[in-house]
Amino acid sequence: MTILDWRLRKKLFFFLIFAVIVLLVAGFVAYRIIPEPSCTDRRQNQEEERIDCGGPNCAPCIEEKPDNLVVLWQRFFEVRTGVYDVAALVQNVNLTIGSDDVPYTFELFDKEGTRIIQKKANTYVLPNQQFLVFEGGLETGIRVPVRVSFQIKPFQWRPAEEQALPVIVSRSERQFTLERPRLLATITNNAFYDIRGLDVAVVVSDINGNAVGVGLSHVKLLPDSKNVEVAYTWPHPFAALPSDVRYIIRKNPWLGL
Repeated sequence: MTILDWRLRKKLFFFLIFAVIVLLVAGFVAYRIIPEPSCTDRRQNQEEERIDCGGPNCAPCIEEKPDNLVVLWQRFFEVRTGVYDVAALVQNVNLTIGSDDVPYTFELFDKEGTRIIQKKANTYVLPNQQFLVFEGGLETGIRVPVRVSFQIKPFQWRPAEEQALPVIVSRSERQFTLERPRLLATITNNAFYDIRGLDVAVVVSDINGNAVGVGLSHVKLLPDSKNVEVAYTWPHPFAALPSDVRYIIRKNPWLGL
């Protein structure tokens, strides 16, 4: 072996060692920097049927082209001086999709157009259903609101089924002539199994269909074939003569109750 061959082999040996070190370092950096495949990385990987849906790891792909949620109305109601309830009636016209996490924002404004208070929260949406979004006890201090704003923030649609609960309102007793109007309702379970986690909303409207009072009650447990009493009370007479009472009963299917 000549001196030239020995030097060449030595250089090649050190080059290979250097290349291996570079590749190991690059692989380690790539492993730490490049995120693992997920259902929100906007890439079709991990056996997904389409981008971020389908396959063994992600939610099923949505076949229906979603229509936006429709806000039918939004209102605020004075509870007492400086304290208000806010509500919005929303409709999902989509037949096969809903969502388990829909963020929203209520805002109250004074006559100058200045925001008094903001309330952020989340709700769920079921297919082909109207539902009431309600927040109670917003404190405004000495400032008087004249307008309410309700906004639904971006959210992720999910495949879902229409909900048909075996639940009815078997009795509704109006006590609207009192100084503090009351509404008593009996919720009946027509099934032979317990139902947990019911949201029972009520909308009281005048003869023109305008909401004059709203309420929301949570029923933790409705035993099989049994009844549960719920009551709604308002602190002062309604602004207009109440004519219609509507109950909206639903249950969050994503809670697993």
